[in-house]
Amino acid sequence: MKITMKEVARLAGVSVTTVSQILNQKGGRFSEATRQRVLKVIAEQDYSPNYFASNIIAKKSKTIGVIVPDFSEQFASAIVRKIREQLEKQGYYLIICESDHDFFKEQELLNQLARIAVEGIFLFTPNDYQGKKIIERGRFQEIPVVFADRGLNEGFYGTVKLDEYSGVYRAIEWLITEGHEKIAFIMDNAEHYHLTERFDAYCQALKDHDLLIEEKYIKQMPLTIAGGYQGTIDLLKETDVRAIFCCDDMLAIGCYQALYDSGKKMNQDITIIGFDGGEVTQILRPQIKSVRQPYEELGKAYAEKIQMAIDQPDRRMDDRLFQVTFETT
Repeated sequence: MKITMKEVARLAGVSVTTVSQILNQKGGRFSEATRQRVLKVIAEQDYSPNYFASNIIAKKSKTIGVIVPDFSEQFASAIVRKIREQLEKQGYYLIICESDHDFFKEQELLNQLARIAVEGIFLFTPNDYQGKKIIERGRFQEIPVVFADRGLNEGFYGTVKLDEYSGVYRAIEWLITEGHEKIAFIMDNAEHYHLTERFDAYCQALKDHDLLIEEKYIKQMPLTIAGGYQGTIDLLKETDVRAIFCCDDMLAIGCYQALYDSGKKMNQDITIIGFDGGEVTQILRPQIKSVRQPYEELGKAYAEKIQMAIDQPDRRMDDRLFQVTFETT
């Protein structure tokens, strides 16, 4: 049976307050002999204090909840890793949950995180919370919530956005300057804010260079490797495509695999460009070109927002805008 602090105090012949002060290295109204006696009892009885319970009472759990649609998604996993690196320096730990893109599961997870008294929540969501009165003035049951959704929800604590439009425009323009005119675009649901920006940039770049936007070159597939694979196979069967822009690196990896299985050579027969710039696309050979996101800066920005929201929950924050990059070499 687990020993309590009260029993430690009884065995050491001191007060509970003295045991608490020794454990927390506070106070000095006891001798070194007393401190050693208490530590000896703690060691002999294998006592470990329930910091979690005491933190709930003090509302300082030093934990932050993270809700992501799917942790295998490159964007979410890369950003969460950078957020964790920043917050661990401040003594925080992350509790990561997956919602499977489900709005109602997000509500369930928000409630579960509230029950264990996290100090703040990052919500990576493809769902629109505007006007639903679930998160009001940036808080869910008094817990600050920072949206990590690329601007879909106008959060109380501001949004962290990327200038995705200009990055995709530059990538499509580069393909055109390389002589490509039959450029395909593989995407998911264009109703998502960030995917709409990417598709708009693709269309505008073609228009600006007097190229037709043809439906046969546009494929809507799940943002997965399998989706990229099938989308590419369909394009190869149905069109004479020469370049493919994938609006996500997972799609690009599937595209890469489909070209290989079809006997096509990347960059010689068909050029691929992805979006995210994660580690996987960098280790493939030949390397997949990608519009790269500044994960380090994004992670730092999100970490700063959640810390400010915890410290000053009634303070509104400005939006942050970051640039993506596209390198041709």
